[in-house]
Amino acid sequence: MTYRVEVEKDLPVRSAEFAKAVDATLTDRRGWTAAGSYAFQRTGTADLRVVLATPSTTDRLCAPLQTRGKVSCRMGNDVVINARRWVYGADSYKGELAKYRQYVINHEVGHSLGLGHESCPEPGADAPVMLQQTLGLQGCEANPWP
Repeated sequence: MTYRVEVEKDLPVRSAEFAKAVDATLTDRRGWTAAGSYAFQRTGTADLRVVLATPSTTDRLCAPLQTRGKVSCRMGNDVVINARRWVYGADSYKGELAKYRQYVINHEVGHSLGLGHESCPEPGADAPVMLQQTLGLQGCEANPWP
């Protein structure tokens, strides 16, 4: 799967840093490539666009989903990462911003692979990456990897 990376203008995040995090997450051996079913390559003209956007732009790009300026989404060929979450993370990943960033990339790209949301299988288990971990863990442990 090819993808391109974009950062909305005037965000306090360098495009190169965001792209590096996306690249590292999508090519990590713990990620979607682990089973050999998927491979990712960044190109400048790919259909899948991973974009870091302000909360208001996230709301617009994710419509008709109701992100309310608080969450990220996948809509069509866009994986939209909410810049507010990128900068501040989520309560479920307190003190682990890098892991939260891996999670949100993996989760939203998982939607582009056709996967839906999952629930916590049992208290104390690693959360499935397709659990909406931004909103809570349902008794599971935070886990950024599929």
